[in-house]
Amino acid sequence: MSEFAMTVREMDERDIPAVLEIQNATHFENWDEKIIQKFLLKTYTFAYVAEAPDEAGNWKMAGYAIFSLAADEAELLAISTAPEFLRKGVATEIFAEGEVALADAGARTFYLEVREHNESAIAFYRNLGFEKSGEREGYYSDGENAILMSRPL
Repeated sequence: MSEFAMTVREMDERDIPAVLEIQNATHFENWDEKIIQKFLLKTYTFAYVAEAPDEAGNWKMAGYAIFSLAADEAELLAISTAPEFLRKGVATEIFAEGEVALADAGARTFYLEVREHNESAIAFYRNLGFEKSGEREGYYSDGENAILMSRPL
């Protein structure tokens, strides 16, 4: 659990501008508004946001995650934390919320891809029980390889 006030809820269209702001601040893959809107319309997509107070006490989006489900396989499509909320448990809380929903929906195995040079993300996923299960060459738009990770749910 985090040590500060935070809420996690389902993402909706009103959250898209803040999601894009976090995406831009964290240099995540460049999904535009239409891509995120499409995810929100799919019945197999689970999307969550965390909200927390900033230093001035104003509540704002602290992070988000988007998951998908196909048969009994869950996949983490994106997870990101706003820079001012890093290392405060935001990603862990959002992930946990998605994990419960995916398990309730029938997921049995969890998969994800992560940039091979993103050591902090790889460590985060290992702490969640993920193990390397493969690689995808040139997976990202800049040509960087992806590490495939998986674990039972």
